[in-house]
Amino acid sequence: MAKASVWAIIPNLLRSLFRPDVPIRSKILLVMGIVYLVSPIDLLPDVIAGVGWIDDLVIVPLLGWLSYRSLPPSIKEGMATDSPDSANNPATSRKWLYLVVLIVVLIGIGLLTGPDESFLKNPSGG
Repeated sequence: MAKASVWAIIPNLLRSLFRPDVPIRSKILLVMGIVYLVSPIDLLPDVIAGVGWIDDLVIVPLLGWLSYRSLPPSIKEGMATDSPDSANNPATSRKWLYLVVLIVVLIGIGLLTGPDESFLKNPSGG
C-alpha cells in the first residue's frame, strides 16, 4: 500500500460518508468527530482561547484516525496514494486551496466574535 497523505485522506474521508461500500462504523466515527468539532459543548470549555481548543485538537483527529482505521484495506488503497509525480497530483495541488479556506474561516470567526462592546465602554464590569 502506498504511503498515505493527510492532504489526500481528509477530503476522501469526507467523501466516504456518501459511499455505500464504506462500513457504517467508519461513517459514525467520522460524523461524531464532525459533530464534536462544530458543537458548542466541549470537554474543556472554550472560555480561555487556546486551552479550550486542546480537546478539539485531540478528539477530532482521533475520531478521524479511528474512522480511517476501521476501513477495509481495499477502500484505504483507493483513498490516499502519493504518486511520485506530485506536481500533477490533484490532492497536492488542492492543499493550498484548503489552507486558504481555513485561514479565511479563522479570520471570519475572529471578526464575528470580536470584543464585546459593553466591555469596552465599561471595563470595570459594574
